[in-house]
Amino acid sequence: LMLEPKMLRMRGRHLKKEMRAVSKWTVSKSASSLTIEKRDKGKSGGFGSRMKDLEPENVLPLILNLVSCFLFMMNNYIIEPSSAYYANALGSSDALSGIMIGAAPWFALVSAVGYSFWTNTSFKQPIIFSGVLMVIGNFLYANAYTYGSMKMCLIGRAITGLGAPRIINRRYVADATPFSLRTAASAAFAMATALGSALGPGMAILLDQFDFEFYVPVIGKQTFNGMTGPGYFMAVCWFINTVLIVMTFEEPNRSGLDELRERENDALSTSGNIFHGDDVGSDNSDDEWEQSMFDNPDSGPANQLGNTLPLTGTKQKAKIDDVPKNSPSYCIRHMTKPVALCMSLIFMKRIALESIVGATSVITKNRFGWSIANVGTLHLVNGTVVIPVSAFAGWLSQYHEDRYLSIWFLSVTLVGLLLMVDFTDFFHNDNDTYNDDMFLSVGNTKYIMGSIIAFSGIEACESFVASLMSKVVPSSLAVGTFNSGLLATLVGTGGRAVGDALITAMGLISIRNLLNLLVIPGATLVVFSIFLIRHNYNLIGV
Repeated sequence: LMLEPKMLRMRGRHLKKEMRAVSKWTVSKSASSLTIEKRDKGKSGGFGSRMKDLEPENVLPLILNLVSCFLFMMNNYIIEPSSAYYANALGSSDALSGIMIGAAPWFALVSAVGYSFWTNTSFKQPIIFSGVLMVIGNFLYANAYTYGSMKMCLIGRAITGLGAPRIINRRYVADATPFSLRTAASAAFAMATALGSALGPGMAILLDQFDFEFYVPVIGKQTFNGMTGPGYFMAVCWFINTVLIVMTFEEPNRSGLDELRERENDALSTSGNIFHGDDVGSDNSDDEWEQSMFDNPDSGPANQLGNTLPLTGTKQKAKIDDVPKNSPSYCIRHMTKPVALCMSLIFMKRIALESIVGATSVITKNRFGWSIANVGTLHLVNGTVVIPVSAFAGWLSQYHEDRYLSIWFLSVTLVGLLLMVDFTDFFHNDNDTYNDDMFLSVGNTKYIMGSIIAFSGIEACESFVASLMSKVVPSSLAVGTFNSGLLATLVGTGGRAVGDALITAMGLISIRNLLNLLVIPGATLVVFSIFLIRHNYNLIGV
């Protein structure tokens, strides 16, 4: 009778946790073993009470990481409105603007591994090094105009990619924020991304109003205009940010990683009760609880509990223990199906987003005759709308699961992409007016509406997929060089790089049909993402 009130308050909302709580009670016969109420208490208390779970020494570093994330996204989007025009000014075609934008994410794939290894021991040193590279890369990008050199421009973009701090920011959120704040922190991460995405084009509009020359000692005369201004402006911003980090950043307490290990230990100690009764305390229980996606998926308790914990036998576990944690083989051996699924979702949605956003300058310049200011205004509106949408998404996360909200926001994205499909191009190919006299053609209004809806939906979905991945990843993938933060950054940055390469490839095929050549594959990837979530709905139930 003493246990009834607690069990009634569970109300069957978290079946796995309730089963574990009951299994603990069968061993201890103590009401205190029903700890599910304690773990979920933070959620019911709202965001204000959950902020108390964050270690005080982790607050300022978290803010600095969010600022770094904001500047990085601002850096990406501030050059997009002028990219096609800058390519022309440097003597290249519009299609090469995709390479200009995409050079950074391609090189970011290389640097991400190094930063991941570095963050095993420190967060401060790699983020300072990243800031220095961002200053150098942006200055070279802007200076290319003086020499009329596309090579210098691409070198600057490559160095900017090498300085990308995304893996550092993402791993900080995973390692230093508690589970109760994980989705909210991921939403803040997405909001910083959205804010950078908004202010980047906004600054591009402002900088386009300037056109003057200035003198720099040793280097000589430089030009500041709508094409070079973004590079000079971001170089100054990164310099200030790096100085602030040097002066104020302190190494955080990795409480999130500690909590993840504690949760897995709880799962290991209680799973045996559920499936093996009183034998849970035996020495063999640890050996039965590690199942990777490469082992037999149909056996073992891990599969029945969502397959989020790796399971191998004693011999296999001994082999894994022999593999260094900084080796790719260690990552592959500990990969689970939920983690692989989340990586696939991040990769596909990034391709869809980048192939649309990155091509805005080229599409609107040729299709609607837009200027740099027009393109910048659209991106400013996109980013501005995303901010309240991300805040709304963070609020919804208190009441609904990440997997459920991911489906809904991906569906919103699909609606936006379908609005941008020009069905008249399938039947007519008017090169001069783009069939603007037909009802189903995509004009300024439909393009703007579709862009806002698709961008808002896919950016809001970012926080849910990132949060989901941080929750399903086993602790074995939360440490070492090839950790979950690196995996998420690699697939996300890889998706951006592939999307930018797709812009150039499709632009070389046909500038006239570039809109459909990008939107239709993007919509297909979104549909496939929704299918994957629905098909594996129980697998990612956390």
